[in-house]
Amino acid sequence: MTTNPYAATDADLDAWTRAVIGTHFDPETGTPYWLEWAADRGVDVRAEIDGFADIRRVFEPFDEDVLRTLPVEEFAPRSLTGTRRVYETGGTTGAPKRVVMAEYWREQAEWAADLLAAGGFPTGNVLMLGPPGGANNAGTFVRHLAAAWDALPFYVNMDPRWAKRLARSDPTRLDDYVDHLIEQAGRVLDTQRVTVLFTTSRLLERTAVRDLVADTSVEAVYHGGTALDPDTHRVFREEWYADVAFVGEYGNTLMGVAQEPFHLRPADGRDYSLDYAPCYPYFVPEVVDGDDLVDYGERGRVRVTVLNEEFFIPLLSERDEATRVRGEAPLEWDWLRDPAPATDAASRGIEGVY
Repeated sequence: MTTNPYAATDADLDAWTRAVIGTHFDPETGTPYWLEWAADRGVDVRAEIDGFADIRRVFEPFDEDVLRTLPVEEFAPRSLTGTRRVYETGGTTGAPKRVVMAEYWREQAEWAADLLAAGGFPTGNVLMLGPPGGANNAGTFVRHLAAAWDALPFYVNMDPRWAKRLARSDPTRLDDYVDHLIEQAGRVLDTQRVTVLFTTSRLLERTAVRDLVADTSVEAVYHGGTALDPDTHRVFREEWYADVAFVGEYGNTLMGVAQEPFHLRPADGRDYSLDYAPCYPYFVPEVVDGDDLVDYGERGRVRVTVLNEEFFIPLLSERDEATRVRGEAPLEWDWLRDPAPATDAASRGIEGVY
């Protein structure tokens, strides 16, 4: 069975699935929500789950509204003790969803750092421009990424809920807010040695950000948070940001990081489509049409199962669509190509800067 050479576990997917199920369905130290779920249905989940394929048989699609309303302790195993933190989603498509985590985002940052290093990506101080801080995962991710590089993180955070309100009520004020963010980033870059700019593709479309990268010490752009189409990706790589390393990541607070393996499948060899390798076996995105996996090269809805000893989410339908593509060694599992909000999700969210 395939394992991930950059993950903290060397377990294959089936073994890891059994370990995670064992954690969350332990009668004494498991997760209150999942123990009640199993009792209500009369299911011995630990006996029923022998591998990942059994997830589809035992569980129905997860209702994400649970994470909007449930007291957050109910969704964490009792075995998760010590220093913990409540994380929440950005709330751009509804009320935020919340989970408790301890080490997950450190592990996600270390996976990304190791994969970036394998491709020779520059390392050094990081400036995060745009993604939210506070209870969102992005700030924690950047902090641990900088720590993996023995470097320092700097932050210019936005409030995506405020940006959503501005976009709907007064787009001019949204532009003023974005200009404010970029101005703050300029002040950091004027005085600090920053190697990596971590930001969103929407902000990279601003000429002011292009000028910041061109006129400062930035050697690499690391983008995520919003969709990036192949045509814009080509312009970024060949024109606007041609003089710096340029790499993307795809993910969210609940899922984790799917990293662009740029050294395994170069951008020009895939017509500037964005390919992302998920951090297997911690989460498994599947591209589906209804309940069925689509064929390779076909597009469908992204459905994610998060297999984390800190929290477990089966068969969560994401807002995005993507194309299912085969991975490359040593990341020999399904990758996602060109994820972007589905039509129904796009109508509910604001993606102007995040």
